Amino acid sequence: MNSSSPAATDWRRTVLLPSVFLLVAMLNLTLVVAGLKELIVDELGGTARDASLFFSIEMLAYVLFAPLWGVLSDRLGRRVPLAAVGFLLTAPLYASYGLLDSVPAFLAVRFVQGATAVLGWSTLMAMVLDQPDQKRRGRYMGIMGGALTLGVSIGAPLGGHITRSMGPRAPLEVAAGLFLLLGVGTLIFLRDSGQVRRQIQIGQILGTLRLQPRLLLPYGFYFVDRLTVGFFVVLFPLYLGSLGVEDPAVRGRYLALFLFPFSLLQPLAGRLTEKTGPLKPLLAGSFLYGTALCFVGTTGLYSLWFVMVLLGLLAAVMFPPLITLTAQLSEESTRGSAMGGFNLAGSLGFAVGPLLGAWALETRGYGFAFLISGTTEILAVVATLVLLRWFLRTPEKYRIT
Repeated sequence: MNSSSPAATDWRRTVLLPSVFLLVAMLNLTLVVAGLKELIVDELGGTARDASLFFSIEMLAYVLFAPLWGVLSDRLGRRVPLAAVGFLLTAPLYASYGLLDSVPAFLAVRFVQGATAVLGWSTLMAMVLDQPDQKRRGRYMGIMGGALTLGVSIGAPLGGHITRSMGPRAPLEVAAGLFLLLGVGTLIFLRDSGQVRRQIQIGQILGTLRLQPRLLLPYGFYFVDRLTVGFFVVLFPLYLGSLGVEDPAVRGRYLALFLFPFSLLQPLAGRLTEKTGPLKPLLAGSFLYGTALCFVGTTGLYSLWFVMVLLGLLAAVMFPPLITLTAQLSEESTRGSAMGGFNLAGSLGFAVGPLLGAWALETRGYGFAFLISGTTEILAVVATLVLLRWFLRTPEKYRIT
């Protein structure tokens, strides 16, 4: 009976299906990563720096365009059409890589493709935040967070297999087909939650956001979280190499020890958020995560598996409270803009993390670098506790419960 009720149908179309689509979109994000050397360096004659730019320039597009698309979706009052347009524009851009034969052309298309891709998936994230069932918001955010992370986790090994079997441009062709399916599927199967929101002026949106300074709290946390991930992406494979791990498959298994608990346990973390509120699991999980991260650079190879599993478990506790807090602290009329700011903060953190990690590694080695990474997360918790005390003594618009 419940499965056929309007509420159940609405939940499937406004939370479950968008989360599945987000999984596929995030899969495409990392699908090309494993074959970057073969594509950019071996086939196009570029450098390792060019290969890293191919990934980083998409992050730059996210930083620049995610807030813009969020404001646009609030201005129009609709999510589904914009998400579909983003995916349908991304598909031919991925297909066009097959016609290019120079690194500058690849990088130019990559920037435009990043701008259209973030229009699709950032708008879908805002759509899930629009879900009106506040009692179940935590589990919904956990489902979405798990889908995002699971897509990233699956994309890299799948892309490596496709590259080895079909060539370095094949992942780009697969991504083109998947984005086409996402665009068509979004138009056919997804619905905006509730009634169509009224169109509002951009000046009203920006004015409302200025009256929501509390959003700086989840934004700041997400920036720090993605910064530590950027640290990890650069440093961890190098650290495994320093411990004698040369086989990419073994490195992948170590990463899986972190990624799969992180992905699969987020729905449970979402339910925990419903019971406790977002702040307690966010602060506790972040403090313990930062503490464990401090020890990665001094942990031996055979003990590292335990640390990786622990990090995955703790990271799973952090994302659902963060996204739930963003939903709670934003107004319905500007939720797309709030989501754009959230993704801006995360993309910026991910861009800064590798640079900070490289500096720390060159300065004093792996132990110091991971200590810096973990300490940054712990300091975010301390800063939040200080801010919360200040919020309690300020006007209502600043308060967080």
